Amino acid sequence: MVQKRKTIQMQKILDYLSSVKTHPKAETVYKAVKKDIPSITLATVYRNLNKLAEDGMISKLEVNGEFRFDADCSLHEHCICKNCGEIFEYLDKKLPKKILKNFKSKKFSPTSVNVIFYGVCTKCKKKMK
Repeated sequence: MVQKRKTIQMQKILDYLSSVKTHPKAETVYKAVKKDIPSITLATVYRNLNKLAEDGMISKLEVNGEFRFDADCSLHEHCICKNCGEIFEYLDKKLPKKILKNFKSKKFSPTSVNVIFYGVCTKCKKKMK
């Protein structure tokens, strides 16, 4: 197996994503990493985020037409507020495993599952009252 090259930029991006639970946009990652690597460009951050997602090292979630990123690739669920776009992690390790176990198809064998719940967060719900 060929060893994939991990650049300093890629490592800093991974370090930042691993340090937060906010599922940031690329622009947020860029601003954070730029503090350590002033010469980094937004294009470099986008390229590295997409490469990390393709390689399965991070998760890429689409929320309201924008991509958000998560360093936690373990089986877990996300809750996305349809009003403000906030992402919350919902940790029920049994749910994705149960979905995979009960999946029945002669044409397809899944190896992972991404569960996303859409709704309204408590902050937005309070504002609506």
